[in-house]
Amino acid sequence: MDVPSLGFVYHGFAFLSMFLVSWWAFRKNSLRFFSQNGWAKYNSLQFFLLTWGIMVWAVVPTILSQHSLSLLFASDENSVSSIQLLLVFGLSTLAFLAGRSQSKKLDVNSGNLQPNPSLVVILLYFVIRFLFLISYEIWFRGYFLDDLTSIFSIPVAIGINVFFYALLHILGGQKEALGSILFGVILCLMVVYFGNLWTAIIIHLSISFGYEASFFAKKLKTGIEKLE
Repeated sequence: MDVPSLGFVYHGFAFLSMFLVSWWAFRKNSLRFFSQNGWAKYNSLQFFLLTWGIMVWAVVPTILSQHSLSLLFASDENSVSSIQLLLVFGLSTLAFLAGRSQSKKLDVNSGNLQPNPSLVVILLYFVIRFLFLISYEIWFRGYFLDDLTSIFSIPVAIGINVFFYALLHILGGQKEALGSILFGVILCLMVVYFGNLWTAIIIHLSISFGYEASFFAKKLKTGIEKLE
């Protein structure tokens, strides 16, 4: 990817500010919209976290770079082979199944998950969450990784990228942080291999969709069964 350097001063600000906002949300039991501990205590803080990520990871760096986002999504190759597409499809499917598997561990009938947020709040969450995950990849596997590879070898650049990726996930627990290491390496390798971001975005959206959509589908099914 031919993307101009943002400079590591900005990268440090983007990461540190997002980590601090995440830590604040964690302290207020609002790091996740829902989890085994129930709904976020403060939806406004959860939405602020997501919006802040969109701003510092996508909007601001794109303005500072003075380049179109198309540079981050354009392929370095003339065409994508069917084998490459099959690889993306396979990894996306595995990511979806992994997310759904984690969702099944949540007890939708838990008292912590009652009462449910309104439909408007849930829909708003999905929209902002969708934009947040795209922004996540634009910075982590886009601007940040690209600037790292301009200075370090690819293995070292990926190692640094994944270290900070896992560090951000440490607030979600040790198991989540460890899981993010393998996931982060896969996303970095896909971006380096394809020369663009769309692969990482699709895979990341797949695991999130598998987790969150499966949870709400189970909630909906449980609600219907109670009415019968």
